[in-house]
Amino acid sequence: MIQIAVVDDHKLFRAGLINLVLSLGDEFHIQLQANHGKELLDSLQKIDLHENKSLPDLIILDVDMPIMNGFETAEKLKELYPQLKVLVLTMMQDETTLIRMLRLGIKGYLSKDVEPAELKQALLSIHQKGYHYTDAFTGRLIEVLQSDGEKDPTISMMNDRELTFLKLCCSELTYKEIADQMCLSPKTIDGYRASLFEKLEAKSRVGLVLYAVKNGIFVPF
Repeated sequence: MIQIAVVDDHKLFRAGLINLVLSLGDEFHIQLQANHGKELLDSLQKIDLHENKSLPDLIILDVDMPIMNGFETAEKLKELYPQLKVLVLTMMQDETTLIRMLRLGIKGYLSKDVEPAELKQALLSIHQKGYHYTDAFTGRLIEVLQSDGEKDPTISMMNDRELTFLKLCCSELTYKEIADQMCLSPKTIDGYRASLFEKLEAKSRVGLVLYAVKNGIFVPF
């Protein structure tokens, strides 16, 4: 039996999600539900105080919530309950959110419009293998983290400013904020981005982050 906690502030969606999870198979059981991160952590603390009760195996977590959002919750879970596996289920599909969540150690990231079969596969995969990644970024991320560590010679083609820019691309900063931090104009930052896209054969910021992870320039967890 896979014990699951569902954390989402939209009560109708949460109720529907719970019913959906239960319909996916007898192996799934909803141990607890919460409106936000603080409510989840309070529940976990109560469970933790009872020796005869076990913590959930897996947490389905929303990102945009009041009182304690998904980022804050994932950070606290990583600190207090690092053994708990987190599947993020959200409508937020931007790269910054994805990168930030991966840095907080989440084990899967799905859109709320995912097909039921994909949700079931994600729950089983996270429980059995420890992770579930489906899109180009997250799938390749696991691959590069498990690679043999060989560095790309292209690194030697980058100057110090480009390397600094590449590292900052792995943060939550926008391109404008990166420009401010590097004391450069947005136009200059656009030039660095275009140059790295060409040198690294990347097509997006996600591609830059993947390159940084693979070559040890940035460590996500």
